[in-house]
Amino acid sequence: MEEMKMGQEKINALLMDPKDNVVTCVSEIPEGTLVTYQDGAGCKKLSARGDIPYCHKIALQDLPAGAEVIKYGESLGKLIAPVKQGQWIAEHNLKSVPRDYDHELADETFVMNATQSAGAPALEPWQFWGYRRAKGRPGIRNHVLILPACACGSECCRIVASQVRGAVNIVFNTGCSDVEANTAMSQKVLTGFACNPNVYGVVIIGLGCETVPHAKLRAKIEQMTSKPVASFGIQEEGGTLKTIEKAVRAARDMAQQAAMQQKELFPVSEFFLGIECGGSDATSGIASNPAVGELSDILVDMGATSMMSESIEWIGGEHILAKRAATPEIQHKIIEVCRAYEAHLAAAGQDCRAGQPTPGNKAGGLSTLDEKSLGCIRKGGTRPIVEVLEQAQRPTQKGAIVMDTAGYDISSVTSMVAAGCQAVIFTTGRGTPTGNAIVPVFKVTANERTYQHMEDNMDKDLSPIIRGEKTYQQMGREMVRDMEAIANGRMTKAEAFGFSDIAVDHVCRYV
Repeated sequence: MEEMKMGQEKINALLMDPKDNVVTCVSEIPEGTLVTYQDGAGCKKLSARGDIPYCHKIALQDLPAGAEVIKYGESLGKLIAPVKQGQWIAEHNLKSVPRDYDHELADETFVMNATQSAGAPALEPWQFWGYRRAKGRPGIRNHVLILPACACGSECCRIVASQVRGAVNIVFNTGCSDVEANTAMSQKVLTGFACNPNVYGVVIIGLGCETVPHAKLRAKIEQMTSKPVASFGIQEEGGTLKTIEKAVRAARDMAQQAAMQQKELFPVSEFFLGIECGGSDATSGIASNPAVGELSDILVDMGATSMMSESIEWIGGEHILAKRAATPEIQHKIIEVCRAYEAHLAAAGQDCRAGQPTPGNKAGGLSTLDEKSLGCIRKGGTRPIVEVLEQAQRPTQKGAIVMDTAGYDISSVTSMVAAGCQAVIFTTGRGTPTGNAIVPVFKVTANERTYQHMEDNMDKDLSPIIRGEKTYQQMGREMVRDMEAIANGRMTKAEAFGFSDIAVDHVCRYV
């Protein structure tokens, strides 16, 4: 990566906040190399004591064991060994510490006190051509969804979708041998997929002995929407071929009807964006997530809705996220979501910090869950949070929303699509090919190497932020136009590939 230039100085590290005692290197730093970073109006330098990997942190001063490492003006955790100025700080010498949730709960006098971005008031709200639905938001796509009632129906669904233009399918990994809570979650996801605005009609295929039979699932969907719905059971129809034949005919008829529907013009206030990150590295929190946060703020200001999820990745930054709560009740919900997540894992003898950050996150310079979370929450913007949702729950408010989901990116996207978002923007540092059959997934990265190596999968390069060529605010405004184009039909790369990744969260093991 090219080093950034500030006047005559070559900048190879970034200071995120004046209170920080580390900087993040934006190139590999061999031992003895000068690390140069901007601090206020001027530049400062120090010599690297050892090789510092790309995207990793270096100490700005001598720090004793037990000292807090500060980035974004917040603690990333405590050192387990002393560190000299210029030395590498990573997971080998920095550990997260438990949160004190009790002291983070606000009293009834709480008011929203997060710093607000300026947004882009000069940008005119846009419109998009979509498909009107009898209930809820319009679709920006008009799919016929071939929906398995259980894992055993997934292959038939795949074959049916391959035979009908305009049809999409999902591969479902559950639907049988589940406890009641897992079944309830699966049903929320399946019915949520069917009710997503991007779906015109639904063809369900079940096996016949699944926990919730196809006819019962069909009846649930029919109670929730007026969309056309058909269903078939493999055991009832006499096997795979007979089921596929009937399902293809039903899907073909729906596709013909869908093709006759005319698009109508809708205001941006009818747009609902899901916000996701995955395969994160240090560039995510530094650049791509703030840029997407700017996008979110602008869309909310225009009257649209945006939703951030991955609640395990609020832990360590939950006190900052909670400052955005519109009411004391929402502030409490944000804190309690994090407390409950930790308690849930602890009840199973597990520690959330054992799986977070992931090995790829750590290789990308994210040393603790706190550091990952402090960068992660930046993609949600700064506007007041008006609602906290459970997984796959449909919002009742418009504006900035958060959802309590797993940190597993595919599972989070699954829940947001089931909640009704029409599109997803996905930030990544290390790279990912993921997509969703029902909604377009727009993938962005500020890691120039990732964009170059995975250009087949990346939709937008945000690395000009890292190089100092553009601000994250400028890139956020650019992405407002990207969202407008996607809402008006432009396909994302994952969408063009036909990628479909689904994962349903579980509360416990199969039975």
